Amino acid sequence: MKKKFLTGSLALLMLTTLSSFDEGGEDDASRRPMFGSQVTWHSDCYYTGEIQADGTPVTAMDVETTTYVFWIGFPKTETMYNQCKP
Repeated sequence: MKKKFLTGSLALLMLTTLSSFDEGGEDDASRRPMFGSQVTWHSDCYYTGEIQADGTPVTAMDVETTTYVFWIGFPKTETMYNQCKP
């Protein structure tokens, strides 16, 4: 009898623990993903002052990307060139 009671109480405890992970309070946009990348910030486009061979100006934009591995975020900032229309 003790063994059945212990097994039942453990099963009930596991169900309540698992259901608490899915409760509201956070929408999907604010949750951290387990794996993957997200653009967390980007600057406005700006001119670098250089001119390409075809005569168009070079534009640049700073982009911060966060890569997640097991919910731990690793931010990385890079400059992307010619992503904007002059």
